[in-house]
Amino acid sequence: MKTCCKTTLVSYSVAALSLFSRATSIKGRRVKGQIPIRNTSTIAALVALVVGTARLASAQYDPSLMFSPTINPNGIWSYGFESVPLGSAFNLLLAPVPIPSLPGPAIDSWQSPPLGNFMGVFYNGTAAIQTVTTSGSEISQFDPGMLAMNAGPNDEYAMVQFTAPVNGIYTFHGIFEGIDTATTVSSVYLLENNVVVDSGSVVGFGPTSDVPLGSGPFLLSAGDTLAYAVGGLTANSMTALIGAEVAAAAVPEPSTFTMLAGGLLLLPFAASIRRPLRKSSGA
Repeated sequence: MKTCCKTTLVSYSVAALSLFSRATSIKGRRVKGQIPIRNTSTIAALVALVVGTARLASAQYDPSLMFSPTINPNGIWSYGFESVPLGSAFNLLLAPVPIPSLPGPAIDSWQSPPLGNFMGVFYNGTAAIQTVTTSGSEISQFDPGMLAMNAGPNDEYAMVQFTAPVNGIYTFHGIFEGIDTATTVSSVYLLENNVVVDSGSVVGFGPTSDVPLGSGPFLLSAGDTLAYAVGGLTANSMTALIGAEVAAAAVPEPSTFTMLAGGLLLLPFAASIRRPLRKSSGA
């Protein structure tokens, strides 16, 4: 192999491995351990070998930084909900609604009015901590730049959904945190093409309630989806999504994309035939 090719392969290896094994630092506190990403070493090695002819196009997509209070879908991000069971049809939240908050001004939200005032996706775009009365005397506390979801009255799941803009290898992660001061109780999920790939339960308020979730890598085609979802009752289910990110490692050329898909399909077979080497008894 020529030196230039080796350099290219090493570059892809570093990019893939950094994507699959990064730790996360959120709001000045470092999360212990790594957000779980499955089959990391095997798939990262395969990516490094097969994507040698691809053009590297690493990208990170942050739903909080990219939130839009006026457009839905907002390019690659959509704000919506699904009815029970999770995995049903995805419905857009059609009403952009300012929510009164203290000290103000209002925070932004996307809602579906027939499902009540507080089922939806919420965002504090102000520079101050905002408190919102969500139901009766219940209070939710939004840090600056915080994105959150609240479930519906009939167990609807509030969702933030990413749509892949191009073919590529994607991972996604985030930390779900209770922000209802009376104690959040919610179920949280990650979905790939509307199928649950990771889940957890949030109970409590603030950092002690944190539930980190992560999954991938996934080989996605343009138009495929990854999603964050929050379920539970409308009362006491306001849940923030902190440090969330969808990351793309590389965007293969069409021929390489096909080869990589074939390689991923062979992973279970390769794992089944691996056997440890044993030293000869006569050695």
